[in-house]
Amino acid sequence: MRKIIFTLMLVVASGLWMTSTAICMAPIPDAMYQPFATVTGILRHMPMPCEEGEDCPPCLTFALVTEEQTYYLTTDNKEMEKQLDSLMNYLMSVNCICPQTISGTPFTRGGNDYIKVLKIESENAQLSSLCDEWNIAKISNAGGPIETILTVKSFLGSDTIIESQNYVKLIEDSKYKGAMREGESGVIYYIPAGSAHEYLLYNFNAQVGDRLTNLWYGGDPERCPNGYNAIVLSISDETPRVFTIEVEYIISDSDGDYIIPWLIYWTEGVGLSDGPAGQFCPGPDCACSCGQLVLCAYKNGEQIYVSEMGEQYGCVYNYDPYAAPSDTIPLFSYTGDDPGSSTVDPVDPNQVVAMLKGDELTIKESSGETITYQLSNTSASSAPGLRKMPQSQTFQGEISVTLTEEGNYSLILTNPGWNYRIVGRFEYPKKHQGIDPVAGDEEKSGIKKVLRNGQIVIERNGKRYNLLGGEL
Repeated sequence: MRKIIFTLMLVVASGLWMTSTAICMAPIPDAMYQPFATVTGILRHMPMPCEEGEDCPPCLTFALVTEEQTYYLTTDNKEMEKQLDSLMNYLMSVNCICPQTISGTPFTRGGNDYIKVLKIESENAQLSSLCDEWNIAKISNAGGPIETILTVKSFLGSDTIIESQNYVKLIEDSKYKGAMREGESGVIYYIPAGSAHEYLLYNFNAQVGDRLTNLWYGGDPERCPNGYNAIVLSISDETPRVFTIEVEYIISDSDGDYIIPWLIYWTEGVGLSDGPAGQFCPGPDCACSCGQLVLCAYKNGEQIYVSEMGEQYGCVYNYDPYAAPSDTIPLFSYTGDDPGSSTVDPVDPNQVVAMLKGDELTIKESSGETITYQLSNTSASSAPGLRKMPQSQTFQGEISVTLTEEGNYSLILTNPGWNYRIVGRFEYPKKHQGIDPVAGDEEKSGIKKVLRNGQIVIERNGKRYNLLGGEL
């Protein structure tokens, strides 16, 4: 059993705080076949349960208490452990008994219920005046003849405490980008990664003509340690409103500093046009020939915004003129256990797409929900272990799987909130007839190695031989 040592406080029934020095987590079973579940309850520290005949561990564990039962929480993910710890410490610091939503895989051990935690949704981790998830198209060589476009996901993660203030982490492309908090409604503050300075990020209560100071709209904190000065030029009448902001951008050269007016745009509730906290190179003197643009934005899993580029290309768009071609796997949704027994509908590639590129199977899903995929090799000659136990795992946004066993594959995607399943079938390697020649002269000589029924044989002039040279 793994044990993590640090000092914690425990809320007891009397409302008093007690101190403990150890947190334990239950081991996770090797094989888990329970369905994915989402449970809402109160997060608490509770004594680690013990089964009959076991010594009770002298430590606490995380538990989610609902009206019906208590789930003891466990995980094998270090980041999830930190998120649970951070959330629990925050709830105790503000004396908040707030409902939390845990998603994961439930299991039982003895007479107790457990959940392997995969996702935490905390009501206090939301900014009421801003979205919580964005799909952003990052463009290289912007304006040039060739552009590479990659869609990344930015989202609000777990809470964190900075200088006794509660912030929400901003995560982009799986990396910590900064932390946000909301002051009065509509006013958002931001601390970028690597900085201790808090900037004004948005003020959706501002009026035309208002002057803004200490403003952040992207860039390097070292370049603008005290933020920028700006003025609100105009506010549109549409919904959501669009704020046009003129920033006093400072450029320095050998003759000194001078100001260039630079326009930026806020969309109410969504944020900057190039992302919730802007981009690294946002000014007129940017030399990277790059740019980025929000395609779509979401709040509590619901899409509430799409830009013009998003309307044209979808919420997920990737383009690389130099990349090797990929085969898109046709995906279909159906209800029931058999695709032939229900209506089959093609899946919108802007929502879910699966691509096979060489040995890499990549699945991309744009709703932001936690998706479970099951991948199995259905070929009769495939490895028995793979046929009996398909790969099953959860992911958000995107996942890549390396294939090693050739054959015909079945891919099934599910989510607790869906009333259907998404299914795709494909062959790996695509249109494969054998193994690529090992030596450069094999193709010219008419000799090649091929895989037949799991065995490598040599083909030459229409005849087949085993690896010892015997004709088959």
